[in-house]
Amino acid sequence: MSFALAKILWLFAAPGNLFVLLLLPSAFMASSANRKRRAVGQRFTAFLALLALFVAVFPVGDWLLLPLENRFPAQMPSEGVDGIIMLAGDEDGALTEKRQTPVVGASAPRYIAFAALARQYPGAQLAFIGGTNAMNPASPVTNGVIAKEVLSGLGLPADRIIYEDKSRNTYENAVFGASLVKPGPERKWLLVTSAYHMPRALATFRKAGWNVFPAPADYWTTGEFRFMPSFEFSRHLRALNMAVHEYAGLAAYYLMGRL
Repeated sequence: MSFALAKILWLFAAPGNLFVLLLLPSAFMASSANRKRRAVGQRFTAFLALLALFVAVFPVGDWLLLPLENRFPAQMPSEGVDGIIMLAGDEDGALTEKRQTPVVGASAPRYIAFAALARQYPGAQLAFIGGTNAMNPASPVTNGVIAKEVLSGLGLPADRIIYEDKSRNTYENAVFGASLVKPGPERKWLLVTSAYHMPRALATFRKAGWNVFPAPADYWTTGEFRFMPSFEFSRHLRALNMAVHEYAGLAAYYLMGRL
């Protein structure tokens, strides 16, 4: 239930979507025959235009992502590594099915990091965890199917990797993965996911009984605060969406006792 509710709430709360939802009524009000209503609509439309300009020019999303990405740098246990986990991310089953080639989108850095760590620790158990996060998947091709093809192409033997592709969010990643893998508190696991997602993922997995250490990939920021205005609305909006989604996820997971 919480998965579906979260998807519905985010549909309206995502900064880009919220901007459009606020712009529509303000535009209608700005064209109203009623003078007072028209004045309110014009002011609010002007405010939204200035807000869009601010987001287009200033990297607000980067500023918000920075503390998330800096929170957990890579940490390799000195006593050795028993296993390595990679979380699913941006795999696209529908495109993979149509194009007949694996499409992993922004998850590519995770695959590269995972394969490199697998070679660095040849005795470590490997696990790919995560199914689709779509409410109504458009294709029967699962993230696990895509991951098998990609990781096989990267030279990792199929019998070395455990695949869990039923979970739909970070909480289910941790719980379903633990049920399948039986990690044990004494075993040390590296967790590979996007750097900005690491704080929530690490806390959720530890709550579920995993003894995990961060192995972040897919950085978005340089690691330093930079005041560099640039007119890149699409990039800045994407970063803002990512940051707001992650902070909202942290807050929700904290309130639900999942961290």
